[in-house]
Amino acid sequence: MMPLEREISTLKQYCFQYLLRNHEKIPSKKVSQIYEISDIREEFISMAKKKNLVDDQFFSIFGEIFIISNLYHNLQNNNNNNNSNNNNNNSNTNSHDSHNTEDDMDLDTTSSVSTNTSLISDINNTVNNNNINNNTIINNNNNINNNNNNINNNNNNNINNNNNNNNINNNNNDNNINNNNNNNNNEIIPQLTTNTTIDLTNIQKINLSGLARLTDISIQYISGYKHLQELDLSFCTGVSNEFVKHLSKVPLVSLNLFNVTSVNDNTLQLIATSYPNLKRLLIGGCGNITEQGIKSLLKCTLLQELDVSHCKKLTNSALKLISFPCLTYLNASWCFDLTSGDNCFNKIAKQCTKLTTLRIAASAINEQQLIKVLSEAKKLTSLDISFCPNAIANVDSKLFKYMSAIQNLHIAGCSFKEPILRKIIDSTPHLKDLDISHQDGLPWSFIESIIKDQSTLSHLKTLNFSLSKFDKFDSDALLNIHSLTVFFPIM
Repeated sequence: MMPLEREISTLKQYCFQYLLRNHEKIPSKKVSQIYEISDIREEFISMAKKKNLVDDQFFSIFGEIFIISNLYHNLQNNNNNNNSNNNNNNSNTNSHDSHNTEDDMDLDTTSSVSTNTSLISDINNTVNNNNINNNTIINNNNNINNNNNNINNNNNNNINNNNNNNNINNNNNDNNINNNNNNNNNEIIPQLTTNTTIDLTNIQKINLSGLARLTDISIQYISGYKHLQELDLSFCTGVSNEFVKHLSKVPLVSLNLFNVTSVNDNTLQLIATSYPNLKRLLIGGCGNITEQGIKSLLKCTLLQELDVSHCKKLTNSALKLISFPCLTYLNASWCFDLTSGDNCFNKIAKQCTKLTTLRIAASAINEQQLIKVLSEAKKLTSLDISFCPNAIANVDSKLFKYMSAIQNLHIAGCSFKEPILRKIIDSTPHLKDLDISHQDGLPWSFIESIIKDQSTLSHLKTLNFSLSKFDKFDSDALLNIHSLTVFFPIM
C-alpha cells in the first residue's frame, strides 16, 4: 500500500497535471489562477468526481479551493448583474462576455455578505491579511507551491504565445474589468490563487451532494464554518448515522440528507436536539426512518419544508404525526407502506394550515380522501397525485370546486380519460404547470383544445408529455406557441 504522504503528493501531481494540459484554454492567465475560469473549474471538479477522487483526503487538500473558486464566481455574477443593470440604465451599447449562467458545481457555497461592495471589501481585507486561518482546510505545503512554480515556469512561453493570439479578446476583457470597477466605486476584484488565504467564516451554504466517499472526517472539516446555515449532503452515503454530533455547534436551518442510507431514527433525534430552529429537512430515500423518528422531529416547530418520500418504513400512523404549524411543503410520495381508505393526508391538511405544496405520488389516495384534503388545505397551490389513478374517478365530482387555486398540478401516470382532463383545465383558472407524463393513449384532441384556448394559454406556461403515448401528435402546432414550454413525448 502506498504511504499516505506519497498518495497526497501523487494526487496533487495528478490534478495539477490536468490543469497544465488545459492551460491553452486560459490565455493571459497563470495556471495557479485556473479556478477563476468557470468552464475549466467545472471540468476539473467534474473530472475529480467522475474519477471518484473526492474522498476525505482529496477534500482536505482541495475542498476549500472549490469553496474559494465558487465564492469568487458568485462575486463575478453579482458584478456582472450590477454591471448589466447599469448598462441598461445608461443605454450602454458596449458588450462583454457574461458569466451569469449558474455553474453545476459539486461544491456550491455562498457568502453571508449580502452586498457586492461588502463582499469585495471583505475579500480584499482578508487577502491583505498575512495571518493564516487556523481552520483552513487547504494544505498549502511545499508540494503545492513547487507544483505551481514548475507549472508556471514550464508554460510561460506557451501562455505568452497564446496571449499574442488573443490580444484583442484580452484588451476587451481588460476594458470590461475597468468599466466594472468604475461602476462599482473602483473596487478591485482580487486575483485568487492556490496561495491566497481568504476568511471564509461567513460561508452560509455548502453543497457536497453526490460525494459518496466522504465520511465523518470531512464533516469535521466543515464544522469550522460557524455561520453555516444550509448544508446539502444528499447521496453522501459514506457518512454515519451520528455525523450530526460533529456539527452540533453549527446553526443549520436547512439540511438535505436525501438518500443518505445511514440516516435512521437516532439521526433524527440528534437533528431535533441540535437544530430546534430547523426550517428545511429533506430525508427522502432514508429507508430506516420509522414512526419514532417522526415523533422526534416534532420538536422542530419552525419546520417549513419536509421531504419523507421513498421512506419505505413510514406508515399511515407515522404520517398522521406530521403537525408542524409552519409547514408549507410536504413530499410524502412513494411511501409504499401507506394503505388506502385512511385519512392520514386529511389529518395532515388540518394540522398544517399553511401548507402550499403537497406531493403524495403513488399514495393510493382515492377521490373521497382527496376531496377532504383539498377542502382543508385552503392555501394549497401545488399538488402532486401522480400514479394515483383513483384520485379523480368522476367528471361530476365536487372535487373540482376545490381546485381553483392550484397552479402546479402533477398527474403523471394517472391515465385519466379526456372528459376528466378537460374538467381539470376548466377548474384551474390559474394553472401554470401541468404534468401529464407517463400516460397511455392520450387523445390529441385534448391537447388541441388547450392550444386553441387563448384564455388557457394566458396562464399555462409548462406542459409535460414526456413518456406519454398519443393517438396522434402534431409537434409543429406546439412549437408555434412561444409562451409555452413543452416536454415532448418519445415518438
